[in-house]
Amino acid sequence: MQVVFQHLFYQPTGFGTAAREIALAMDDLGVDVKLVLVGSPSDRLNLETVERLQQLERKPLQGDRVLLTILSPGGAREYRKTISCMMFETSKAPPVYVAAANQFDALIVPCEMNRQLFKNGGVTVPIYVAPYGVNSQVFTPHGPARELGRGDGDYVFLSVFGWSTRKGPDILIDAFLREFTADDHVRLVLKTHDGSVTHFPRDWYDRVAAQTPSPRSPRVDILTEDLTPEEVAMMYRGADCFVLPSRGEAVGLPYLESMASGLPVIATGWGGHTVFLNPQCGYLVPFRLVPAHPDRFSGLYQPDQLWAEADGGALRTIMRRVYLRREEARTKGQAARKVSEYWNWQRSGSAFVQAIESIVGQPIR
Repeated sequence: MQVVFQHLFYQPTGFGTAAREIALAMDDLGVDVKLVLVGSPSDRLNLETVERLQQLERKPLQGDRVLLTILSPGGAREYRKTISCMMFETSKAPPVYVAAANQFDALIVPCEMNRQLFKNGGVTVPIYVAPYGVNSQVFTPHGPARELGRGDGDYVFLSVFGWSTRKGPDILIDAFLREFTADDHVRLVLKTHDGSVTHFPRDWYDRVAAQTPSPRSPRVDILTEDLTPEEVAMMYRGADCFVLPSRGEAVGLPYLESMASGLPVIATGWGGHTVFLNPQCGYLVPFRLVPAHPDRFSGLYQPDQLWAEADGGALRTIMRRVYLRREEARTKGQAARKVSEYWNWQRSGSAFVQAIESIVGQPIR
């Protein structure tokens, strides 16, 4: 039986990374995977990966096939089963996601939190959990590092996210500018974008920073260029600590990537990432659940959903602690690396295969 996988395989985001790695992992397991590309190809992947993806795209359609997709189940009668691979980040899936999911035969989500939020929204089809992972051969503490400020003697906090309210840039920037001054040898590096990956309106940052009075602010650098996975790994290795006080995550791949790179991680204590991030391998910021609201790029977040508001004062305290207690932080980073080795894409591929086999009622390998 063939698995026709329809997704954003080349997109330079966590969404694209996950689709690509899961497809390749299923192929490694002997599944007949045919890819159907959504969106445009990217030149930010290495040649070997691109060639392999293209080989899977060129495969002919088989008569007996199942559809795995992020789109609607168009042409459902052409498939034995249709399966959605959605995810969401609040306490309850929005009606449009629920209506879409209920058109499929089943839904695969990345964590138990996602299973529950889709049920809370009203999904009635079977829901299976297949955890996501990280490539710990690419994201590793060993290898070349990008200079982010260590050469100047600065302690570097790094955050990686697409700029939106959900990611909490307002909470992070406010906490950093209030806690540190130019007298501290510290800087915050924000790897971000506005949805188009390479463009970023600087005034978005200025509006947040202007709310934090500080006559002698510490240094904040904003990076917006499109990077290959290998270049992203070099960026992690150039930092001392990863921090992201997100209001909600379905998975949070930058957390896993930074953990695999041996960094201590500071994160909100609520969300899909808490299945792999705990106080033994990172720092969890206290929070309160509050009604969500429409984001810059999306009206899907509404007050009948809840997301987490990280405690800014607690975040300041944790960042200062990490800055002062560097050996403790390094120890947590070493523990994070060990945890990340369990959360690999081979395990994710196996979980997807098992879920698909349960849905179709027979082996697909």
